[in-house]
Amino acid sequence: MVDQAQLDFDGRLMAGSVKGFMKDTHSSSRDLWQVNVELIRVKPGFNVRINGPAKEAHIRRLADSMKEEGFFQDKPLAGFVAKEGDDQVFYVTDGHCRLEAAKIAIQEGAQIERLPAVAASAGTSEEDLTVALVRANDGLKLEPLEIAIVCKRLVRFNMEVKDIARRLGFSTNYVDGLLMLIGAPIELRDMVESGTVAASTAIETLRDHGDKALDKLRAGLDAAKAKGKDRVTSKHIPGADFKKLVKKAAPTLFVTLREVRTDPGYAGINEALRTKLETLLSQLDSLEGVSEALAAEEKKAQQASKGKVAKVKREKAAKPPKEAKTPAKKGAAVKRAPAAKKA
Repeated sequence: MVDQAQLDFDGRLMAGSVKGFMKDTHSSSRDLWQVNVELIRVKPGFNVRINGPAKEAHIRRLADSMKEEGFFQDKPLAGFVAKEGDDQVFYVTDGHCRLEAAKIAIQEGAQIERLPAVAASAGTSEEDLTVALVRANDGLKLEPLEIAIVCKRLVRFNMEVKDIARRLGFSTNYVDGLLMLIGAPIELRDMVESGTVAASTAIETLRDHGDKALDKLRAGLDAAKAKGKDRVTSKHIPGADFKKLVKKAAPTLFVTLREVRTDPGYAGINEALRTKLETLLSQLDSLEGVSEALAAEEKKAQQASKGKVAKVKREKAAKPPKEAKTPAKKGAAVKRAPAAKKA
């Protein structure tokens, strides 16, 4: 379940001195900082991973690997040196699962004292550390709900949706959907977390039905169970058949609306209703124009492609055929030019 601390995390850390921390804690350096496991701390709520079977199994696999192979030096922890009072401390910002696995492996007998770590450079912001939760992750893939926590946190840093999308490498539409998801009722988020409904289906339902989305998903779950399923899909959502029918009938509806506008009685329709119809028709006209433009471009590209193919064929046809060489028969005598007669 999503921990409230993850949602409330404010990310406030007082920057410390990397060199000072290494000196004070007697941490050694080869190609990487080698930090004593006991000196590495975890900031409550910073890690966005949701506790569950998948995370536990991942950590267990890592711990078993560390007991056999040790802690891989090419998978260092990333951290942030902070100052708390008079103390310099090292908070892990990437590698929470590896740190937890290392502690389990040590408890079970592994001889691991220090872990490779990389400290964030001076000037690294809270936003940078939060973005890195997604961009620097190369372990267990983050679930959409976990990425949504990151998005919400970045919004609290006063970042615009378009900037969040750019930093995380997503579309603005996807980020909008994730923010909608993390702001949904707890029961709906729990359905996503448990796998009862896919995040994409939940977001689509939120967009279509707003504050009625949870009721729609509940009804969808009942419909799915009636068919022996335990997972809600878009086809189980009430009204899905109607939506499909409307999509199929849309072209006919558009033509009919146009005919209504040309009818002599159109001017007698209530002004408010007529305004709505005009707005709708204007939007459809605009979409149709875009569609026609795209179709024209596609047709133009196809014609150009066909023209190139035809040109190649014409050029091949215009070339004179190569003379076929007649192979000499084995054993055949080579004719020589007759020698000139002596005078």
